[in-house]
Amino acid sequence: MEINKFACMVIASLVITGCAGRASSVAPANVSAEEYSGMSCDATRAERSSARDKNNSLTRKQNNAATMDAASVVLVLLPLGSVFGGDVSGELAQAKGELAALERAVRINCRTEAVSTYPN
Repeated sequence: MEINKFACMVIASLVITGCAGRASSVAPANVSAEEYSGMSCDATRAERSSARDKNNSLTRKQNNAATMDAASVVLVLLPLGSVFGGDVSGELAQAKGELAALERAVRINCRTEAVSTYPN
């Protein structure tokens, strides 16, 4: 009897740890703003807008995978969202890092252009 409880606990812990996390729990990757240093202010802003769109799309996918995992674990004891490739936490971490770097780059690149356009 004790072995069945132990086996159930082990299986349950393996299933739960295999589940996709919510997008808010994904930490951003470390991306340097230096990668965007040669861009104009407008180009940096356009790239930031594109990065926001990508980040939002991946956030939705990650949250959907987490929801699917939670529901499927209850129903069939398997995290189906993760099993079928719904977990995009690696891509989301990179997208979050790029967006943060672009936010910093916009402040730097747009300030640099503003300073260089004013006569001394």
